[in-house]
Order: sequence, then structure tokens, then C-alpha cells
Amino acid sequence: MYRIMLIDDEVGVRNSIKAKIDWKSAGFEIELEAANGLEAMQLLSEQPLPDVVITDVRMPQMDGIAFIKASKEKFPHLRIIVLSGYSDFEYMKAAIQLGVKDYLLKPVVRSELTALLAKLSGELEDDRNRIREQDQEEMKNHQQLQLMQEQLIWQLVKDEWFSVPTVKERMQQLQLSSLTIDDVHAQFVTVEMRIPQGRLDDWNERKDLLYLAFQMICRESAENWEQVYPFYPITHPAMMHFLILIQDPMQHGRFMDDFVRKLKRNIKSYLRVESVVGIGESINGLRQLKDGYASSMLAWSQGTIQSDKAEPNRNMLALTHAFSPEVERKLMQTIENLDMPAFTKQLHTIFSADRDTPMFVFTFLTLRIILLFNAIAKKFELGGASLQSYLWNCQMTVRDYSSREQVLEQLHEMAQLVMNEVRKTRFSSGQQMIEAIRNYVDENFSYELTLASLAEMFHLNETYLSGLFKTSVGVTFSDYVTKLRLSKATVLLEENELKLTDIATLVGYSSSSYFSTAFKKYYGKGPKEYREELLRKKV
Repeated sequence: MYRIMLIDDEVGVRNSIKAKIDWKSAGFEIELEAANGLEAMQLLSEQPLPDVVITDVRMPQMDGIAFIKASKEKFPHLRIIVLSGYSDFEYMKAAIQLGVKDYLLKPVVRSELTALLAKLSGELEDDRNRIREQDQEEMKNHQQLQLMQEQLIWQLVKDEWFSVPTVKERMQQLQLSSLTIDDVHAQFVTVEMRIPQGRLDDWNERKDLLYLAFQMICRESAENWEQVYPFYPITHPAMMHFLILIQDPMQHGRFMDDFVRKLKRNIKSYLRVESVVGIGESINGLRQLKDGYASSMLAWSQGTIQSDKAEPNRNMLALTHAFSPEVERKLMQTIENLDMPAFTKQLHTIFSADRDTPMFVFTFLTLRIILLFNAIAKKFELGGASLQSYLWNCQMTVRDYSSREQVLEQLHEMAQLVMNEVRKTRFSSGQQMIEAIRNYVDENFSYELTLASLAEMFHLNETYLSGLFKTSVGVTFSDYVTKLRLSKATVLLEENELKLTDIATLVGYSSSSYFSTAFKKYYGKGPKEYREELLRKKV
């Protein structure tokens, strides 16, 4: 049912028009009436906008032309029909100049009114369909962007980093500029759904539906706050993480309590399961992202289902000096160089026996080292992700470690497994090394990748890597990345939902013009022409 506002200074004229036809049968309803333009503007400001306004031109206080001009400025998309007599030529001329397309002559003839309403009904339906399609497109764009944001944050938490400037550039492309501030303050929150024993014994094949519902509830719980960024660990579907910006330090504690309470309440209300939440220590700057995540995992490991207010350990980040970027770099070198004695020495420096260190400190540092192991395994593991899965499970059970000796023993065992994986890739055929590099490029093609950075990351000479890549893959590294990006772009173009600027961002181009130039050079036609041809083939 479409809503109509009727404006005429004569009540008799308005009643006559209302009585002309069965408005509801025509799909319309006269909901608002006004005696002049001034009264109409007041109603439009106070009420939901009607779909159509039918207005006379000769009225006191504010005539129809003044009303049309005022409404076009304030409500530019309002559809207006003018009522006029044969002597109102100058009024109609002014109305047409203001963009009015439809009119009715007085006295209104039933057949003309019916024909005009039929025409309007079709136009309004087209408008609604177009708006619906735009809303659906915007929703898909938003979902695609949100997915890319989640993947980036999760990647920054668990994988080896590119340079900070490269990370910031990618964040800006994905509309995460608020995270790129040098001294950005934030906290991680971890929540795990606890499924009661036996709950899914007869429903095990549909467990993934429960996981999906859990993730949707977590994302919906975060939608009300622009400073909350949810992300999801694929390896543990019953868990969700949130990166939360600290906007107002004075009010942040109250906000966190409110957020956690509502989150747990929503999970329990909709899924009828309990949950455990851990709030990490606040971080200062992007370089502390992994520390913040590890501290939230530690808080989660110490949490209970009864607690609605999980407190972070206020001394946690004072411990990160024991795991500085330099210490992390040295540890990575010992593992990728297969130097177990050097690894053991570094480990004993981190877990010094001279200090009376609380067990939660060991747990935190262990979590950070497992993150490092996982990043290395991700880089070198071929033929599956069994080692990464194992390391994730170690992260989930780290709270069970009961002594310094047990921690060191477990870390040595994990280090040996990771070194074995590195050895298989680095010191076997060059083909396996290229396969590892290709896997890395396939996952990170949206970044600005260079041979120099990859050579350093995989401990190879740049010239040697260039020749080995071309021999093994059949094309140069640059051509491979270009083909990868543009192949992904064609898939996105086929979906016919995303704008070209969005596609350019998603496949790693800094601008849509650069993307269009590269696409045309490769395919012989621009992305817009390519999409139009695809659409014609589907018809």
C-alpha cells in the first residue's frame, strides 16, 4: 500500500478527490492532508515521508510552487503531482521547471486519476525493487568487507607479519583506519561456547549449525558498537574473538562490563548454552596485537561460566619485555635455521630459573611462543595443516601445564616438530620450497609482495629465487602474482555485486584505475566491459 499526502485549501475539493475511486483497491491510501504548503511542510517534517504528494497550486500562506521548491530542497526524492486548472499555465510552467512530471487537471476525472495511479504504482514498484537491490548489494559488499577485515585481524594475530607500513596500508584499504594510529589503544576479548556433555549426541551431524548460530550471535552482539571488531578462528568454531578499541579510557571499563554481560546473555538466551569469556590486557600500538591476544587467551583459560565480569591481569603487559620483538626474531631464526641448542638457550633466557615467576607468566609466554610456532608451521607446512592443528590444540590446553619443567619440555617437543617441517621444505628439492612460497603468495596476494621480501622470509638468495620460481612455475614471479590477482577479479566480476573500486581493493590494487589498466592489458578489455559481456551471455 502506497501512502499519499493531499494538499488543497478547499476541504470540498479534497473530499471530492478522496471519493473519486476506491483508493485501497488501487494500492494507495490517503494518510495525510494539509490546507496549504506551510502546513504540509510541517507534517512532512514530523511524519514518515509519503510515497506521493498531490498538491494544488493556488493556496494561501504558501502556494504550490513555493511548496514544491521548499520540498525539493529538503526532500529531494519526494514524488509530487500538481493539481491545476486550465488558467494555471504559468504555475504549471514553473512546476515543470522545478522537476514535476505529473499533473491532474481540475476538476479531476476518475479515468485520468485511475490511469495516473496505475502509472505511479508501476514506477513506485520499480523504485522499491531498485532500492531493495541496492540494499542487497550494500549488504553483500558489507559482508565481503567484514570477512576481509576478520581475515586480516586473524592473520595479524597468528601469522608472521609484513612490515608495519604494509599492514597499515592494507588496513586502510579495508576501512580499518582507526587501527592504524601509532598509539592505538585496544583490548581483546575471547568467548567460548560451552556445549553441555551429551547435548549433541543425537545431533552431531548438525553441530556446525550450532557453531554458525554462535558466530552470528557474536557478530550481531558487536554490530551496535563501531569500535568492536569480531573475528573467528577457523580451527576452533566454538570460539570467537573481539578486538575492541579503547575510545574513552574513563568509560571503557563500564563499556566492557556491559558488552561482556550482553554477549553472555545473548548466547545463553538464544542457544541455551553457557559461555566462558576472557578479557585481555590493554595494548598500545599494533606491535602489541599478539600480546593482547595471548593475554585474552590466558584470561579465558582462567575464566568460569559463572563470571560475567572477567578482569584482565593488570600486570600482564609488563611481562612482554621478556618477549620483545627482538626476542621473537631471534627465536624464529633458531627454529628456521634448525638450531636446537640456540633455541634452548633463548628459551632459558625467557624462562629464567633465577626469577620466582608465577605460573600465569609461564602460561602467557608459552602462548606467545606457540603463536610463533604456528606462524612458522603455516609458512613451511605442505600437504595439509596437521601440525598447525596440533599447535592450536596445544594453545587450548596450555592452562593444564603445572610446572616450569613441563612448560619447557612441551615447548621443546613443539619446536622439534616445527623444525622437522622446516627441514623437509628447506632442504629437500627446490620444488617443495617453491610450493611453500606459492602457498604463501596464494594466501597473501592482496599485499604488495616482492621477490626481495619473500627471499628474506624463506632464507633464499633473491636472484636464485627468481630463477627457481620461473623454472618451476613456468612464469616470472611478477606475472604469476598478476595472473592470480586478475583471476580472482574475474570471479568477483561474475558475481555482479561488487563495485570495481571494491574489487580492486580486494585483489590487492591500490586504485581502481591501476586495476583497470592491468586488467585491460591482460584480458584485452576493461573490467567493466568484461562484466557487461558476462551479463549478456547470461541473458
